[in-house]
Amino acid sequence: MRIIDFHTHLQDRWFLRPLPSETQFLDGMDRCGVEVSCIYTIMGFYGNCERENNQLANYARAHPKRIIPFATVDPKLGKPAVEELERCLSNPVFRGVKFHNWLQAFAPSMARETMIEILRCCARHDAPVVFHDGTPPYATTFQIAAMTRWVPEAKIVLGHGGLADYVYPAGQLLRDMPNLYICFCGPKAGDLPYLVEMAGADKVLFGSDFGFSDWKMLAGRLDDVIESGLDNASIEKILHGNAEQLLHLKERPL
Repeated sequence: MRIIDFHTHLQDRWFLRPLPSETQFLDGMDRCGVEVSCIYTIMGFYGNCERENNQLANYARAHPKRIIPFATVDPKLGKPAVEELERCLSNPVFRGVKFHNWLQAFAPSMARETMIEILRCCARHDAPVVFHDGTPPYATTFQIAAMTRWVPEAKIVLGHGGLADYVYPAGQLLRDMPNLYICFCGPKAGDLPYLVEMAGADKVLFGSDFGFSDWKMLAGRLDDVIESGLDNASIEKILHGNAEQLLHLKERPL
């Protein structure tokens, strides 16, 4: 079965902490049968987004069939953030955007005007926008979901499906907001059937957070989906079908 990992990080370090190298990252994908990974920065959440976005693009050019980069910007910067995002999304190698508003230290309402411009830019490029969610004060699931009303044409993804404390409201929000999706990356294995029951399998994506740790994290997160007890059709949507649609892989193959 094809597997697309919608939530990974490819970076050689997190400050002084070494992380899986480019080679180790690809080896982990191969070991777990992952065909394609959407990669996000880590250090770009702390600054110098342009440099880190360029590095993500370089990884994708080196492995064009395996890696899809998601850009990031700092909404607190205002217009320059929108300009950097437009630069990235005008490059066909980028197919999405990732915000870690907890690490980037902004609540969406703090930068509402800029966030609306950013979401409109993403909507013009039909690029999904992934937000870290599940951790207050900047990134509760409610704060992220609220943005679906600001720009209804934007496709917004809860990057962790509520994590531990917000899974149940995440399911309700997913059901009620047509442009909201969930990346199943962090909740307990038993939470997946609940999310599918609430909103259907069409709005749930597989993600592992691989890159913060070694391949065992990826393998464990895959087991959470494969052993969930869901029917095969639902599992296929979660592991690859929904990502193919959001990333336009049928219209624009890698």
